[in-house]
Amino acid sequence: MIFKEKQVQENLNSAVDSKISTSKIERLRVCTLSDKMQELLLRQLKHELQNHNIYRTFANFFGTQGLAVLEEYYRLRAEEEKLHHDWIANYLNECDAVYSYPEIPAVKYELNDNIVPFQLTVDKEIETTMLIYEMVDLAQEEKDWRTWKWLMGDDNESGRLVAEQIEEETISRTALDIAESDGSWLRKEKSIMNAYKNDND
Repeated sequence: MIFKEKQVQENLNSAVDSKISTSKIERLRVCTLSDKMQELLLRQLKHELQNHNIYRTFANFFGTQGLAVLEEYYRLRAEEEKLHHDWIANYLNECDAVYSYPEIPAVKYELNDNIVPFQLTVDKEIETTMLIYEMVDLAQEEKDWRTWKWLMGDDNESGRLVAEQIEEETISRTALDIAESDGSWLRKEKSIMNAYKNDND
């Protein structure tokens, strides 16, 4: 027992000698994430839920006009945002982070034009990209390779935020291009859904 305690102390001293503070080691025993990374992940958790609510609002907007395909498109987009929230919540739990859920702001957009939701979606997805890249930059700066690997996509089930976000921003831009083109909304909604599902038929 005494030998073990002595060995632990020697390991800690060695860590301190290599410029890793004892306090940092003790903190990482409790949670593997830095305080700053936890803050950014919680911010992202909030952002994904806010996007979910926004896209559900857009689904309702189109559904009340009888544009059922666009209603379904935004419902599916909302489900993706909820999935990203789940990935983040699960990762925080895996890293033993203790947190309280942040308050999600109400959706207050005034929608009076069918193109506006697509413009707002592109803006939201650009914002999402920038927030995710902040986490990637911090993970690299902190040499938090576990989080970096998770963000980049260590598997397709529990997280691949960077790859997923590239896809989401791309489809959002494509959908906006289609929405701004000439033609009836019944035709455009089908084209938007086909692009989303990568269906060329």
